[in-house]
Amino acid sequence: MDEKKWENLPDHIIVGILSFLGLSDRLTASLACKQWRECFGSPVLWHTFHFKFVDSKEFKYAQCLENHGHYLRTVEIHCNQEDKINRESACTLILMLSGIKERRLERFTVKFLGENPLFYAGQEFIECLRVLFDKPNEDVEVLSTLKLVDLSKLPIAYGDNLINCLVENNRDLESLNIQNAALVCKVTSGCIENVLDMCRKMKSLALHHTSVTEEILLSLAEENRTPLNHLSIDCRREEKFGKDITSETWEVVRRKIPNLRVTLAFDTSCPMYKVDMILKPEVPVKNLRLEVMSQVIDQVYFAAMNYSETLEMLSISTTSSEELEKALLYLVTRCDRLRELFVFQCYISHDTKQKILELRPQLQKCYIKTKQLPTN
Repeated sequence: MDEKKWENLPDHIIVGILSFLGLSDRLTASLACKQWRECFGSPVLWHTFHFKFVDSKEFKYAQCLENHGHYLRTVEIHCNQEDKINRESACTLILMLSGIKERRLERFTVKFLGENPLFYAGQEFIECLRVLFDKPNEDVEVLSTLKLVDLSKLPIAYGDNLINCLVENNRDLESLNIQNAALVCKVTSGCIENVLDMCRKMKSLALHHTSVTEEILLSLAEENRTPLNHLSIDCRREEKFGKDITSETWEVVRRKIPNLRVTLAFDTSCPMYKVDMILKPEVPVKNLRLEVMSQVIDQVYFAAMNYSETLEMLSISTTSSEELEKALLYLVTRCDRLRELFVFQCYISHDTKQKILELRPQLQKCYIKTKQLPTN
């Protein structure tokens, strides 16, 4: 294709092409011609940007933020936290975002990609996030507050102070995910009550089970708030010390929020007796993760019998057995909405896998390992 034809591309096509490029490649492409250079400065191009700090290079986004930061609405930060320079660059970016003179930031996600250094607590990240979430300086005009915050891939122990700071200054928050991989959850149920009291437009909430109480669930059912669409609850080692939520409470919530769907996730650290206590027929489960590395035959049957009208995704990590295969066949027969099925850490017979695919051809994602059939 010659240069003239490249110049004749519509602006929205050029912006679409540039949106898939990183900053350096985007800048290089903008030098192709005058039209591409003009599209490089299009506000639409800078509504969403992924910042990556993975290769231990010096901070390179200062000019970008100065010129285009006031257009940013969705920001995602990827950081390999094993290297100090990456952590420093990510913190510099967060502080610069907080100081943009005309701030339109609405959706914010930060992810750690590597392993934490030994004894690393991430305190500098918590302090920078607090600056971003807090009331801005007088010279900053906030044209839009945060509506989505995802800290689930930030494996550091942030607590009530950070979350309270977020919700007190961002009352229009609609989605919050704090299901991170820190060894201990330091966000208390009192903090979550404050979240729901401050943010009446909340539609999606992802928490650790230890932060959830019956009072919190009942507050979700209050009439003077936007109905919650999705509640995700991650159940881990702390649940052995926690209180359970009664069936009566779940029934009230389900009746008052008929469109609510719940994700329940259990990992290997959650005791099996707590799994059985938390699973209840009244919970409108949409996604169920039984990644406990124990036998889950009874739990699969339970899901098939009680979540047949709502279950769309099942993920299990368990051991192989004929009983498990029968349970899976029973589940796919009953659950008409099932779209995703994942079976990890074990093999399923080839015949059973074929039957599953025949019974549920509308599966959009399916991961099932089968043993290779012997050849004659």
